[in-house]
Amino acid sequence: MRRMHSGICLKQCENMKIIDLTQKITKDFRTDIVNIVLSGSKYHAFVHQFHLSSMAGTYIDFPGHIKEFDNGFDSSNYPVEKLFMVDATVIKLNRSGKQREIHSEELEAAGVALDTPAVIVDAGWNALKEKNQDEIYFFEKDAITWFISKNIYLFVSDVYENHKDPRGIFVEFFRKGILTICNPANLEKITASKVKLCIFPLRIPGATQVPCRIIAVM
Repeated sequence: MRRMHSGICLKQCENMKIIDLTQKITKDFRTDIVNIVLSGSKYHAFVHQFHLSSMAGTYIDFPGHIKEFDNGFDSSNYPVEKLFMVDATVIKLNRSGKQREIHSEELEAAGVALDTPAVIVDAGWNALKEKNQDEIYFFEKDAITWFISKNIYLFVSDVYENHKDPRGIFVEFFRKGILTICNPANLEKITASKVKLCIFPLRIPGATQVPCRIIAVM
């Protein structure tokens, strides 16, 4: 019976596709070489000195990132079961010829039922060969309200509100206890409408914004 169960698990693993949604961190650390002796022989060990912003690479924001919405959770005590194999709906937007603002009508028109605790929005920004930050897409207030109405607690997107007149997406999300993951990579490689997400933030007591690894399982 145990052997049969192992065979089923192995078959399921073979059918899985793993996509790393994490940006690489390529700077902000120094490498030193330290001489060590192991079993009577001398070796050279690499010791890395990291000096990273909490927004380095791909990173996660807990609601407490804004003090007024601190709910007691940070990267060290947030329940790990809510970050592992989380069901997520994938919404892909075709923004060709559209204005910068993303409205709820556009989200509805994507034709995907958001019935999971997490959502991934691929607005196509990362896939653009030429990016002008003055033209980056952003979510309008009705879109923000639309997401909140779906009772999600985890939000992943390649755009938020990088413009001169913020619509308050982080304020409204954090007020409702919704975590946000910013600067993801490889969203265009996701071909399914539903995936499972695994998020691994650095475990630092008191840190409410930290770099993280994020994996999509199809």
